[in-house]
Amino acid sequence: MKNIFPYVLLLLLSACGGGEETEAIPTDLAGRQELLKTKRAELRELTKEVAELQDLIYEQDPSLAPKGVLVATTTVEPTSFEDYANIQATVSASETAMATPEIPGRITSMRFEEGDAIRRGQLVATIDVENVSTQRAELETAAELAKTVFERQERLWEQKIGSELQYLQAKNNYDRIQQQLKSIDVQAAKKNVYAPISGTVDRIMMRQGESAMPGAPILSILNTNDLDVVGDAPESLLTKVKRGQRVKVNVPTANLSFEAPVTRIGKTVDPANRTFEVEIKVPAKYRRELKANLLAEVEVLDFQAENIIVVSQDQIQQEIDGRRYVFVVDEQDGETVARKKYITTGESYDNRAIIEEGLEVGDRIITDGSRGLVDGQKISLG
Repeated sequence: MKNIFPYVLLLLLSACGGGEETEAIPTDLAGRQELLKTKRAELRELTKEVAELQDLIYEQDPSLAPKGVLVATTTVEPTSFEDYANIQATVSASETAMATPEIPGRITSMRFEEGDAIRRGQLVATIDVENVSTQRAELETAAELAKTVFERQERLWEQKIGSELQYLQAKNNYDRIQQQLKSIDVQAAKKNVYAPISGTVDRIMMRQGESAMPGAPILSILNTNDLDVVGDAPESLLTKVKRGQRVKVNVPTANLSFEAPVTRIGKTVDPANRTFEVEIKVPAKYRRELKANLLAEVEVLDFQAENIIVVSQDQIQQEIDGRRYVFVVDEQDGETVARKKYITTGESYDNRAIIEEGLEVGDRIITDGSRGLVDGQKISLG
C-alpha cells in the first residue's frame, strides 16, 4: 500500500492542475461539504485505478513487487493449562524455647552469643546465689545447736528424767532445720540455667551482670534443624489445598525454590481476614540455606485444564473498543497475508491465556512481527 500513494498524489495533482483554471473553493459551509464529498469519491476511484495499474506492472515484472513483512509463526495445537494461586508465607522454626532461671539473682556468667549452636542440657548461664549461701551457713549453725539440744533431750527422755514434750519439741526443731537445709540445697542447685532444646541461639535478652528473675527469659533458642513454611491461604482455596498435595515454595531473598508436600492445614478460618493456615515442612537439603522469619511465597494449583488452546499474551492485541485479536496466516489471491482474528480469552497465568473462541487447532499464529500489521497485509514467513 505504501507504493500506491505516490501515484495517487501525482494523479491528483495532474487532475487538479491539468486545466488552466483551478476550481474555486466555496466560501459557504454547505458548498465546502459538497466539494469534500466529491473529492473523496474521486480519490477512491483514483486509488482503485492506481491499484489496478500497480497489479498490471507487478504481473509484467514480478521483481518490482514489494516483499511482505517478515514474520514468525507457530501452529495452534491442543495443550494443557495450569493456574496457580500465590500465598504469602514465612519461614518458621518448628520449635522455639526460652532459657529461663528458676531463682532471682545477678547473672555471673553467660556462655553463648546470638547465632551459636547449642545442645539440649548445655549450661547457658549461672546465677549468683550468695544470699542462698549465707542462708545455708546460718541454717548449718542452727542445725548444730538443734542437734545438740535434741540429743540431750533424747538422753534425758531415755533416763526418764526429761518430759516427753521437751523431747518432742527438740526433735521437731531439729527435723525442721534439716528440711530447710535440703530446701536451700535444691535452691542453690538452681543457680545453673540449662538449654531446654537443641538448636541455634536466636536472641540474647539478658547479659552478664544484669539481674534475672524467675520466668524472665535469658535467651531464646530456635530449632533450625526443623524448619516450616507457614502461610495464610484465603478461604476460597479451602477445597483446593489438601494435606500431602505438592506445592511450589519460593524464597526470593535466598534465591531458592523447591517443591514439597503440605504437612498441615489449619482447622479454623480466621474471622478477621478469612484465611486458614497452611504449613509445609522444608526438606532437609534446603534447611542450611534458609533462616527463620524469611518471607516466602507458596504456589497452589488453582485451576487445571487439558486439550485446550493456549497462546502467549504477547501475541494478543486489543482494539480501542476492547475487542481482542491475534494475527494468523491466511492465503488471499495466491498471496500470503496476515488475517485478523477476534478471540475470547479465559483463564490466564504466567503470560499464557486460554482461548475460548476464535482460534482452531491448525491455525498458524503470527508470533513475531505482528505489531503494526493490518488485516490483509502481505507477509513473508521467516
